[in-house]
Amino acid sequence: MWLDVHARLAQRFTVFAPVQPGFAGTPLPNWVRAVDDVALHTLDLVHTLGLDSPVLVGLSLGGWIATEMAVLRPRSVARLVLVAPIGVKTETPLPDLFIMEPFEAAPYLFADVAKAMALMPAAPTTDSVVRMWEEQAAVARLAWHRPYNPSLRRRLHMIECPTLVVWGSEDRFVAPAHGEMLAREIAGARLEIIPEAGHALAIEKPEELARRVIAFAAGRGER
Repeated sequence: MWLDVHARLAQRFTVFAPVQPGFAGTPLPNWVRAVDDVALHTLDLVHTLGLDSPVLVGLSLGGWIATEMAVLRPRSVARLVLVAPIGVKTETPLPDLFIMEPFEAAPYLFADVAKAMALMPAAPTTDSVVRMWEEQAAVARLAWHRPYNPSLRRRLHMIECPTLVVWGSEDRFVAPAHGEMLAREIAGARLEIIPEAGHALAIEKPEELARRVIAFAAGRGER
């Protein structure tokens, strides 16, 4: 999906929003077994596109992929923005979204549940239901066993680029305290909290998220 936050960022930057394997009707290859497989695949995409040290932004599972990319190839990323990422083990287990219906999961992802309901089709088609389960299968391939890499926390010191961590104040899926830990573990990183926002920051607060990403990407407000 091309979201409002993408459009806002595209007013200032060239934005690439890659579809990961298994999403949007694309096949899920057998070689995709873990998040580092997707991270290396995306690094290959960056190289194929001829991008020289881009600003890398990742939300939730995308934040996990982005973190792995910055750890695996530190000099391939100019700046890193992690928006409520999973991937590093949390103090308490994450809610199991795989066993929930969409209406049950919404309060964990949105501060304003009405915004989640607005995304759901009034009358789902067969194609939309199949697509939903295909994408759930892609997520399960990466995060069913555990939604984190047990080695990732001790590798965070390998991230060399300026890093911004962004969290919603009302995130009920991954607590903002987890963002505080990441900001401590990544050298020079800083944490910014967006008020009245849940886990799905890109959908709930696109203008505020884009504003903070743009300011950081332009080098403003750094320590």
